[in-house]
Amino acid sequence: MSKLILLLFAIGLTVVALAFGIHAKPDTKLSPGEVISKHLESIGPPEARAKVHGTRIRGACTLVVKEGGNGQAQGRVLLSSEGNMNLLKMIFESEENPIWFKFDGSKASVSQFRPGRRNSLENFFASYEVIVKEGLLGGTLSEAWPLLKLEGKNPKLENAGLKQIGGKDLLALKYTPRKGSDLKITLFFEPDTFRHVRTEYSQTIYPSDQARIPVLAGRLPQDVNQRASNAHINGVEEFSDFKEEQGLQLPHTYKFQLSIQSDIRPALIDWTIDLSDFFFSAPFDAA
Repeated sequence: MSKLILLLFAIGLTVVALAFGIHAKPDTKLSPGEVISKHLESIGPPEARAKVHGTRIRGACTLVVKEGGNGQAQGRVLLSSEGNMNLLKMIFESEENPIWFKFDGSKASVSQFRPGRRNSLENFFASYEVIVKEGLLGGTLSEAWPLLKLEGKNPKLENAGLKQIGGKDLLALKYTPRKGSDLKITLFFEPDTFRHVRTEYSQTIYPSDQARIPVLAGRLPQDVNQRASNAHINGVEEFSDFKEEQGLQLPHTYKFQLSIQSDIRPALIDWTIDLSDFFFSAPFDAA
């Protein structure tokens, strides 16, 4: 009788495990190289990735300013890339000048909403141009995505294990450009699919250095520097709604949030991009 009870108990545990989908924990001890290899497989087979020479992606975008101003603008977006060249351009119905960030293979540049003046978003990318130069902007939506060509970028990578973001466990990979950067850059992947779903950029600026906050023009008065507390700059890219496009699994929703927590000039800006048209044989003139 006791053996029968134990057998029934074991069967019961098995049924419960199957019912609730209990799986082994993801392997967090993978080397960065193994993580990247699995990540590339998540984008598509090598032959599908090799066919891409000139990418143009179009869609709709919404830009919302929640702090450091207020307002909302809607418009169109173009993500264009080829090799190391990369462009993100947002054209708004209510604004005269578009917002764009680009890298032509040798130099990064950023738009100006007025001649000689940039808004908070433009200032962020102008101050941290490494995001555009490294090909990090736009993640796998860009041919310049550095994980596609590590031998050329040669960054320092470190597996930071699982991190819980929004109630989900994501595998974190610290990314340090070969020439270094003031920004802390962390890439996040789903531990089961190895899709890239998030990138975080962060920096803390201390009072004595707050003239370097990208939204500020010129230097602050000395007494303001002394009264200010630490400033925290955070940029977050999020990618979701993955669908197949010519053999490649790519996100169709792309969100970005810039948060500047500062006593001097705070800012909170979001963009949401919904992508609809994908072209993979669309080379463009670098000029």
